[in-house]
Amino acid sequence: MPIAKCGNLNLFYEDYGVGPAIIFIHPPGMGRKTFLKQLPLQNDFRLLIPDFSGHGDSISHDGEMTISLYMKEIEAIRKHAEVSELFLFGYSAGSIIVQEYAIKYPMNVKGVILSGGYPKIVNEMLKIEHQIGINMVMFAPKVLAKVLSVSHFYEKTLQLELYEHILKSNRYTWRQFYIESLHFNCLGRLSLLNAPLMLLYGTMSDIINQHVKLYPKIIDTEIHFIKGAGHQLPTKNDKKVNDLIAQFINKQVYNNLIM
Repeated sequence: MPIAKCGNLNLFYEDYGVGPAIIFIHPPGMGRKTFLKQLPLQNDFRLLIPDFSGHGDSISHDGEMTISLYMKEIEAIRKHAEVSELFLFGYSAGSIIVQEYAIKYPMNVKGVILSGGYPKIVNEMLKIEHQIGINMVMFAPKVLAKVLSVSHFYEKTLQLELYEHILKSNRYTWRQFYIESLHFNCLGRLSLLNAPLMLLYGTMSDIINQHVKLYPKIIDTEIHFIKGAGHQLPTKNDKKVNDLIAQFINKQVYNNLIM
């Protein structure tokens, strides 16, 4: 497994396939195992799937987590992988890192895909969920890891794999990631997200999908509501998600070829 250096941190990431590069950004605590079901995409694309510091195998002893730090980590991985431009996929709270990176480093971004993303939390239930996560990380991390693993995968083997990976996370980093996403707000800067954008939501996840109304049609925005699906699209609706990722990226590559 490749290791990128960011300051004194070692960042572990998976590197599969060849072709247009996609970096996958995980939510708090979950690490790279979140994207086990995106691995078939390696047949057509290059997949960069990291554990950000304090998660999984990327150990952080001080528990630091800031959005700016994780943007630096994306840059470290991009340079280590020798990739000039990236497509970014952000799932759930991982979307805050993707949006901030795309705004700050537009020259490195070919397209943005957000699954269950939000530029700011406006739903009270989602705020409460974050507060519960903040508390459970410190006082019941094994229970929270169990809830996350069971809610994301049907398969017992994958539930166990994710559960064990989550428990590697530094609890202070995990908690701070929840706090950062709870207070994140890029609404006033969305016009600076100068890249093709695809938004994915499940029709059965109202506390998340209502955030779609916050996104203006900036350049080239696609919005897909997956019928009968909840929030856990990459893990429980992987076939549809993977097909949409491939279609979106191939469209952008084709558009660039004819321009």
